[in-house]
Amino acid sequence: MLHFFLLSGAGGLCNNWRMIARYSIVFIALLFAFCTTAHAARLDVSRLTQDGEFSATFGFAFKSGKNKSGTSRTNWRAGRIDDTGVELDYTFADDWTVSFSNSNDYSDAQIGMKYKIIKTFPLKLDVMADYGFAFTKNADTDRRIGNNNVDGGFRVHGVAWGDFQWAFKVTGQYVWADPFDFWNLHLTGELMYYFMKKYAAIIKYQYDFSQINKPGEVQHSAATAGMVYNMSDRASVHPYLKYHFKTTDTHSRRRAYDDYWKLGIEFSVQF
Repeated sequence: MLHFFLLSGAGGLCNNWRMIARYSIVFIALLFAFCTTAHAARLDVSRLTQDGEFSATFGFAFKSGKNKSGTSRTNWRAGRIDDTGVELDYTFADDWTVSFSNSNDYSDAQIGMKYKIIKTFPLKLDVMADYGFAFTKNADTDRRIGNNNVDGGFRVHGVAWGDFQWAFKVTGQYVWADPFDFWNLHLTGELMYYFMKKYAAIIKYQYDFSQINKPGEVQHSAATAGMVYNMSDRASVHPYLKYHFKTTDTHSRRRAYDDYWKLGIEFSVQF
């Protein structure tokens, strides 16, 4: 859920890494300073899963905007259903979580593992790794559709002022592709605020660097805003609105006509 950087030389690469490191440290330090206690709903961004817990998250989004050829598609009725995702998680031995998801940009599905390094207030930290496998093939050519890939990273999360929750995630991804492989880097920040006992507002910002070691590296970004309603201690619903900004080519600085809106809803159930 992501994307080392500009191909303008080693100096530019180091400068970008220093910039990300500085911003990441400042972001984490500011949030850490205000950490207190958290809610315990399934869709909370700072929630810790418990030993023996099995949960399922699923949903869909309706997409509308512009396509890469520049053709406008601003009428919602002219859009399409997109991101009909499913994620299954099971936590065992308290600190380990295994997962299955079909939300992968390059392959049919992925399996993953997450481990809790720090799980006490005021700060929590997880490390994770996933493998996306592309097993679908074209029936005529027997050519594989999609690309196998692997990713790994960390997620630091916590709470602020009792009702605010936050999370910051960094993931590096390696994709086996034809004619040659490439790297991605994904950065994600989330904020969540409980303005009532069962209702919370949530916002998210994603910035991805794609095809880092290939000519024509591109940068993606997207912002999401929505609501979370906890119907019970074990079930939640999350309607949201997402905007994907135009993709930027880091060499030519050209921006593609691929900006779009997504109106979606996500459901989560804990068993």
